[in-house]
Amino acid sequence: MATATVVLFPWRDAYSVGIVQIDNQHKQLIGLINSLHAAMLEGDAASVQTKIMDELARYTWSHFAFEESLLHRHNYSGLAAHAQEHQRMVAQVADMRESLRTGKLTATLGLMQFLKEWLSGHILERDQAYARELKGL
Repeated sequence: MATATVVLFPWRDAYSVGIVQIDNQHKQLIGLINSLHAAMLEGDAASVQTKIMDELARYTWSHFAFEESLLHRHNYSGLAAHAQEHQRMVAQVADMRESLRTGKLTATLGLMQFLKEWLSGHILERDQAYARELKGL
């Protein structure tokens, strides 16, 4: 009998910013957090968890670069503050990645909750703000 998969961070329509590329990238980020959570629950080796965290760090940076480019093209009024928050988030993920890699941190439910709240909060607050402004253009 197969065990049910516990999804920490399901996609919700409330996360949609109405821009297909951004929504798809957000879904990918959510998927990576869910993959890390699944690896933790399954007791996968630290090397697997580190590999997923590496991908999360790379994809976060790539997503933020894409998003900032889009916001720049549309002269988003809050771009400077948005980019500063991205920089803080990239630094946090890089620190977590390094701590996982060196064994100073292990994937725990607390870490998973932090990643979920970090991304969902950013999407629901910051990204929805630019979505509202861009829809007005």
